[in-house]
Amino acid sequence: MWYYFLNMRITIIGHSSSGKSTLAKNISAKLGIPHLHIDRLWFESGAYKLLKPEDALKLKEARAFMKQEVEKWTEQKDWVSDGWYSQLQPLITEKADQLIFLDIPLWIRLKNHIQRTFFSDRHRELSKWDDIKFIIDIIYRTFNRGPKIRRFTEEHKTKLVVLRSYKEVEEYVQTFD
Repeated sequence: MWYYFLNMRITIIGHSSSGKSTLAKNISAKLGIPHLHIDRLWFESGAYKLLKPEDALKLKEARAFMKQEVEKWTEQKDWVSDGWYSQLQPLITEKADQLIFLDIPLWIRLKNHIQRTFFSDRHRELSKWDDIKFIIDIIYRTFNRGPKIRRFTEEHKTKLVVLRSYKEVEEYVQTFD
């Protein structure tokens, strides 16, 4: 168990519904290290409700809360985080030992999201209808944010691990056995 002698600071990024949270939970359980779920911070801050222009000040406060929480979390010796929030990810990646990019094809991610929508309670703050509408968002975000994520991974090549299938994800997790 070579990893017991190292700090384990791992951050997982990828497009929506790629399996970031599932991988982070598996790593957290396998290594016994804390899991920072960035989406959970988004919901706890209330930012998900702040979509109108008049909410700009409250949204700024919510983002400040999220940044403060991330700064506290990333000071720990070991952790795993998951999520892609472009304003927070540079801070997280700077302190991470490893950056994992889940580069899962769009059709698989859409299938994952549809299954989660109808067979799990992923985000209790959202309705099934919100999750159904998010299908369009997944497609939009893939093409809109894809180039930014790719540039980000290029900038952090020395820490980067790219996993392109769930078989590769499983093989990666097995390295901790």
